[in-house]
Amino acid sequence: MFNEVTGQEALPEKPDLCHKCGKCCRSATTYHTYETLQQMVKDGHKEATDFLEVFEPFPSIEEARKAVPDQVDQVLQQIEGRQDMRVEDVTFYHCRYVSEEGLCTIYERRPNCCRVAPQHGWDMMPPGCGFEGWQFLQREKHKSDIRRLKEVQYRMEILSDDGVTTPSGTMTLDELRSVVSEAIQPWLRYGSDLW
Repeated sequence: MFNEVTGQEALPEKPDLCHKCGKCCRSATTYHTYETLQQMVKDGHKEATDFLEVFEPFPSIEEARKAVPDQVDQVLQQIEGRQDMRVEDVTFYHCRYVSEEGLCTIYERRPNCCRVAPQHGWDMMPPGCGFEGWQFLQREKHKSDIRRLKEVQYRMEILSDDGVTTPSGTMTLDELRSVVSEAIQPWLRYGSDLW
């Protein structure tokens, strides 16, 4: 679908696949430590402010595990093998506004962090989440896009007459490599350098 206002391809609207179980509201976590989030709030970071206005930290991982054990265990298992996160730095949060039935009591005025969740295919949603299939498709789309970029880079390197510029001469191979590297960067923690 084409967006006439921006002149760009419009992203398809994310389907409403939520089971309304409230698990993600009862055991949320972020890539940032609690201390980092607090500093981000002091620095005026809107998303961090919105997040901490809605979510409050559990006193411990064990307390979070009592609320949603399968979600907490899944997150900890995924973090154990990562280089960019440490289990001892993880804080789990629970929403102040989720009802006993798992529904949002501020749904119409919920912050953006709640509106966009899951944001991409690598968000850590609870096991059995309705978005599991959607997340799989998102991951595969990102991988495919990165692979195509790498393929273009590889072809341009092969087809370059002088080893410096692309065959069209519109950019250097180093500029092309920089573009590809920039596209890969946001997904490095998920292994994009190996896709």
